[in-house]
Amino acid sequence: MISEDKIERKVTVILVTDVVGYSTQMEKNENQTLQTLKTCRSIIDSLIAEHHGRIFNTAGDSVLAEFPSAVEAVLCATKFQGTIKERNDSLDTEAGQMEFRVGINMGDVVIEGDNLYGDGINVAARLEALAQSGGVCISKNVHEIVQKKIDLDFTDLGEQKVKDTVVHAVDVLLEGTAPRKVPTSQQISRAAPWKKYTAVFIVAALIAGSAVWWQTQPDFEPADQAKFAYELPDKPSIAVLPFDNLSGDPTQDYLGDGLTESIIAVLATSPNLFVIARNSSFTYKGKPTKVQEVAEQLGVRYVLEGSVQQSGEKLRVTAKLVDALDGMHLWAEVYDRELDDLFALQDDITENISEELEIGLAVGEQGKNWRKEINDPRMFRLMVEARTRFQTNSMEGNKDAERLFTEVYERDPDGALGNGVMGWVYFQKVLIGLSKDPGNDLAMARKHAEKSIASGEFANAFALYAILELWAKDYDSALSYIDHALEIGASEADLLATAGSVKFQSGEPHEAVALTKRAMRLNPYHAPFVAINLGYSYLMIGKYDEADAVFESVLSGSAKTGRAVIDALRGLSVTAVFRGDMATAREQFMKMIEIDPKASVEVLMRRYHVWKDQAFLKQFLDALRALGLPEKLPDA
Repeated sequence: MISEDKIERKVTVILVTDVVGYSTQMEKNENQTLQTLKTCRSIIDSLIAEHHGRIFNTAGDSVLAEFPSAVEAVLCATKFQGTIKERNDSLDTEAGQMEFRVGINMGDVVIEGDNLYGDGINVAARLEALAQSGGVCISKNVHEIVQKKIDLDFTDLGEQKVKDTVVHAVDVLLEGTAPRKVPTSQQISRAAPWKKYTAVFIVAALIAGSAVWWQTQPDFEPADQAKFAYELPDKPSIAVLPFDNLSGDPTQDYLGDGLTESIIAVLATSPNLFVIARNSSFTYKGKPTKVQEVAEQLGVRYVLEGSVQQSGEKLRVTAKLVDALDGMHLWAEVYDRELDDLFALQDDITENISEELEIGLAVGEQGKNWRKEINDPRMFRLMVEARTRFQTNSMEGNKDAERLFTEVYERDPDGALGNGVMGWVYFQKVLIGLSKDPGNDLAMARKHAEKSIASGEFANAFALYAILELWAKDYDSALSYIDHALEIGASEADLLATAGSVKFQSGEPHEAVALTKRAMRLNPYHAPFVAINLGYSYLMIGKYDEADAVFESVLSGSAKTGRAVIDALRGLSVTAVFRGDMATAREQFMKMIEIDPKASVEVLMRRYHVWKDQAFLKQFLDALRALGLPEKLPDA
């Protein structure tokens, strides 16, 4: 019992979800149900993290989470139901399908440690019980906040009695749900009563002052991509505007100018970002500008702007990142520092800002784990560069990655991070045919993965071990390790992509599709091999149109690699054979052979022999044999 004088309360947004008909499914097939729930939980956990929520309780098939924003909670819920529906639709039978209800409420809760209690949660649970299968039901106060900020339709269910509670419920209309004919129901008018602003101010107060990445309604009029002077590149593009001098003293311009130049110089070293040069950025100095116009004139999606203000021996720097295409403020931070060593101060702030941008725009959630582990700006940049080279999946990229990752490893040879990345380097040698001793390199990869797992909870170390178990054809173990990795790193795009690869090769292509699409959504600038994995997963489940669309997108993308082009042409050749379109199949096959004249069934078997679905592998190779792929090349 919490004593009344120590009770801590707050107003927050609560999301509750659980499975429709869970007990019945458990009675029919307990193992299948538990495995499906685990997969679906990885989806909801990832989305909750992506939308800045926090899971504070789980019980069986239920998940309870809180959010700092009603908009984020509703976006999370609708994306979750959409992803689950897409997953269910991709399955050929009802086995493995699962449906959820979601309820969302904003209200008062009691805080006890990491857990929450109170009426705010009870009402969310009642709303969940009211929701349609595959639907989202929200409270009236949540609706009043989100109605003009999210492009969704709603149906007012009026006051509904659930158990001993009366709640004013509102349905979110989603694909697969329909307006319900409840006597008190009516389509809610977009005109909201004045009282809604009370709730808005409460939520605003909860999030004020925090520096976060978020997605809400447009904060300003988005840029018009039709007006862009240049085509957007295939990686995050950014312009850093000169930081404003707020002191009113022109002699202090050097503070903002120096910081701006330093940030541009550091960001320009990143292989993951396209950064506008200093000369172009500084043409906007001292001029009233709109970020939309900057984006259109320079051909960038993101704009960083800020200010500098000196007061005595103290300096305050503010920085704000905006997405000009979506019209969103993505990130903001305030830095208060002592002005005792200007150059050290400038370096400190530059490193902070550049790391935040790298994590937010390119590396993603795993970058936060890197920073915690190494706490060294130079090592962080090494990791970023090494990751980029590694993801080319090329011999040159592997050699560069090994050199850079080795420096990280030698800094802490017993650490989780260094061992994890070295394990990946050894495995990639085997995967791309660079290894002179595959048995030894696989053993080294396993050794480093085991050391990493023993040293810390890095999701990618468990993912590497899953792949090694896959290559040993221990599919149950591979799935177990990749599922554990997903529990740790549910929002890491790289991990989700790896999980998709493990799943489809272990005979679970439907799960692979959902995971890989999540990875591509989290990182629109994904490596080409991620799309190839998605295409092969579609191919495995017989969705040839979807597979072709993915392979064509790889061929039309400017970030493609030689290996990705070969894989895409191979995929197009096979889908055409499966359809019986031999003319198209031969055309794509000849393009592939022209680029890869050493291709043979024997070479492909070195890569694909681990596929669990051997019947599909035979069908795949037979299609290529029918087009003239030799079993093996004659000795030179």
